[in-house]
Amino acid sequence: MEPSIRKQLSRLMRDKKLSQSALSRATGVPQPTINRILSQTTVDLRRDSVVRIAKYLDVTPESLYTSGPDKGCDVGSAVDSAGVDKGDVIEEICRRVMSLTALQRAEVLQRLVELVVVK
Repeated sequence: MEPSIRKQLSRLMRDKKLSQSALSRATGVPQPTINRILSQTTVDLRRDSVVRIAKYLDVTPESLYTSGPDKGCDVGSAVDSAGVDKGDVIEEICRRVMSLTALQRAEVLQRLVELVVVK
């Protein structure tokens, strides 16, 4: 396990003033598992635990393994004629794509390239 998940989770919990118990209750991830993450005694984290924690903390699962705050796609805000904030839509798409595996992200990218090239 990369030590940065401990740092990121600790930082996010501190920022949101969350205890291990509160995070456990909110995510359904057992408190001992959260403790093992924070103490770096867990070697292989279950993907669903990481996803549940990340979703609750409003970050991508991958961002838990990187240093610094989750920056997402950093898109500007533009509202279309229907009143939909395109920046919010793009940010949500980016968040969902980042929750995929690397192989799934590559497949999404390939499909997007095909759409752009075909048109």
